Amino acid sequence: MARRQRLCPEITDPELRAFLDMVPSIRRFNTDLAKSIPLTGEAIAVPLEGREITVYLHRAKNRGRPIVFEYHGGGFVLGDAEKDDKICQELCDRIDVNVIGVNYRLAPENPYPAALDDVYDVIRYFIAHAAEYGLDGTKIALLGFSAGATLAAATALKAGKTGDFRLTATALHYPYLDATHMPSEKAHYPCDMDPAVMAAFTKLYSKEEERGLSYVSPICAGDSEIAKLPPSLILPAEYDALKEEGLAFAERLTKAGVPVYCKVMPDAHHGYVEDAGNETVYAYTSEDVKATQSPYFRQWAGAAMEITAAFLKEKFR
Repeated sequence: MARRQRLCPEITDPELRAFLDMVPSIRRFNTDLAKSIPLTGEAIAVPLEGREITVYLHRAKNRGRPIVFEYHGGGFVLGDAEKDDKICQELCDRIDVNVIGVNYRLAPENPYPAALDDVYDVIRYFIAHAAEYGLDGTKIALLGFSAGATLAAATALKAGKTGDFRLTATALHYPYLDATHMPSEKAHYPCDMDPAVMAAFTKLYSKEEERGLSYVSPICAGDSEIAKLPPSLILPAEYDALKEEGLAFAERLTKAGVPVYCKVMPDAHHGYVEDAGNETVYAYTSEDVKATQSPYFRQWAGAAMEITAAFLKEKFR
């Protein structure tokens, strides 16, 4: 039997190599599980320069409604839009908006800035084709989870700089906003995230010299960049190594005069909204990891989605 080709064989760091050799199997396993449940979003192959990006459009009941672009988590290395299908549909149904889950390219095959280029260019595509799809291309919000929240914040910063489009709001759940500090420096309270895996995600996504860039670490953006961000919702999780950087980013926005609502979600671990939104995948989480998580996290995931829906509905008025 032919030996399976290794992912990015040029990466030889022993610690990264051990993790990286597991990535293809993890991706296949998670995707197969997510797809075992019928998807409600409409798959669309978006033609971009030199590539094609698959997105899932959850259509609002009425034409001409706003658009929410949703970006999944997974450390830029794992995850896909399929696993967040239920979350997107729930938001679509709650406030009658179009929700588009984006399957951006993953590292390490496609490191920074590939994912950012994808999510940014997908927005530009749908603005240009808004009438064709029955969307309101003038009212746009971004919703991100973990690494997806990084992409949402980075996209907002880039849009503020280029003026290519104007965003109505961003909603950032347990955002990863500071790649300049390794995970072991972040967590000073119980959390379920493995520092070695967190470090691997960071190293596989960006080079050391890139980690101080505002599009990689939004917390490093200058005051003038921060001031151009749209109204933002930030929901850090109580038992998350990234909690403090979420709070720090909210403080930066407040000082810059950007309207922001920030609430630490209690009894919540990193990834809790997505875990609650896809029970099929969560069922395979190890019992050791589950033991670190509050049994009430589903309740708080529901509350987080209620807060998100109310925030976006108000901003879209």
